[in-house]
Parts: sequence; structure tokens; C-alpha cells
Amino acid sequence: MKKILHKSANSIHYNKEAQTYDSFNEESSRTINTFLEKLFKKHKIKTILDLTCGTGLQVFWLQKKGFEITGFDISPKMITLAKQKSKKDNLKIKFSKGDMRITQAGKFDAVITIFNSIGHLTKQDFKKTIKNIHKNLETTGLYVFDIFNLEYLLERDNITKLTIDWLKKSNNITSREIQYSTIDSDGVLASYDIYHEQEGNKQPKISHAFQTLQVYNKSQLKELLESNGFKVIKQCNMDGSRFYETKTERIVTIAKKI
Repeated sequence: MKKILHKSANSIHYNKEAQTYDSFNEESSRTINTFLEKLFKKHKIKTILDLTCGTGLQVFWLQKKGFEITGFDISPKMITLAKQKSKKDNLKIKFSKGDMRITQAGKFDAVITIFNSIGHLTKQDFKKTIKNIHKNLETTGLYVFDIFNLEYLLERDNITKLTIDWLKKSNNITSREIQYSTIDSDGVLASYDIYHEQEGNKQPKISHAFQTLQVYNKSQLKELLESNGFKVIKQCNMDGSRFYETKTERIVTIAKKI
């Protein structure tokens, strides 16, 4: 089997998915958003920087819960949609195009990069991102992120549990995404997508896509963070519950700047 190489995603990576991103992800974001809200209130966090905000699923939730939050994303289309949503709801939230590897936005109590965002980076670029996030944090500030758990995906046939078949209808348009994935021992997750979009009874538009993510286990993440200016204070499930090495699909890591 030919080895699949992983490269860091570019700014147009989510162009195809931007318009339907919320409809497919808004419901599933409630779990992590609720956890973040509780975590930040516990640690008395006031200012938050979301360096991979996408269309704002975390930003809008946390802003409405009383946090001061700023959003950056490498995707111009995602940022445009986030700004449109903010304007529609008459919210004063700063959204800007930015790259989590190099964006300097100021000093914040916490930085987040949610929904496998770091997986779009190579290992080297993730190290660069950790160092950059360190610069964006106040003393003892928190960095919170999630990523698929490598040990879980390598266990038996768990990789097949990532297979998706999503169907959404909006404004006479039916959108469907079908995806299956593979994983290797180096943590390169490869996903293959088929997109089906149909307006009314018109001829459907069908397209294909392929992407890779760099996945880690719990120990690898801890080592990367603690060798780049952080102390890991907790690793858990998406809802904050206990993490199990081969049973928990995603790892949420909370690290403190030191």
C-alpha cells in the first residue's frame, strides 16, 4: 500500500464546504461548546482568541455566554460567512483572515482551535502553531483544542465509525455528503468525499474531494506541548468526561502557558 503524505491545508481547503458547514456541524458543536463554557467560567477566563473560527460556531456561543471573543480563520469564505452572521444578529465581533501558525492578535486569557483544526497541519507546522499560540496568551493562559485519538482509530475496525452519510435540505436545495476514511500507523488519516447537490428536480451536481489529517495519541500531544512552553492540565472527552486510550474518539487537551 502506497504511503499517503500529509501536507498542511491551504486557504481554499474549505471553499466547497463553507456554505453547508453550519448545517452539518451546528448540532454536534453543542457538546464541545457547553464544555468550553463551563471550563472558561471555572478558570475565570474573560478574553478568548479563536484562531480557527470557521463560520463562528464556537465564537457566537461563547460571545452570547458573556465572553469577549475574537475570531480568525485561514479561509476567506468561512470568515465572510461569519461576518454575515454577525451583522445579521447585530453583534460586534471581530472576524479576520489569519493563519494559526503566524497570526499575532494580542494577549488573551485563552486560545482555542476546535474540531480537528490542528490536524490540517503537518507535525512541524503544529509545533510552529504551538509557539505562536504561546505568544498570543497572557501569563498562565489556556490553550484548548481537540483532535482525533490515534489509538482509538487504530483499534480494531473503529476507523469505519468515521464513515458519514449526511443529508440536509435548505431553500429547495438538497445537499448530501458521503465520506469514508483510512488511517496508518504514522497517524495520517485520509478521507474520501462525494458531494451531491440538487436544486429542486434539476440535474444533481456531483463532485469529489480528498483530504488528510495528522492525528496524534495522548502522549504525543503532551510531549509536543510540554516541549514548547506549556503544561498539560487535563486531557478528556469532548464533554469533559474521562478519557480512555482505545475507547475515546477525540482528545480534548487543556494546556496552561508556563
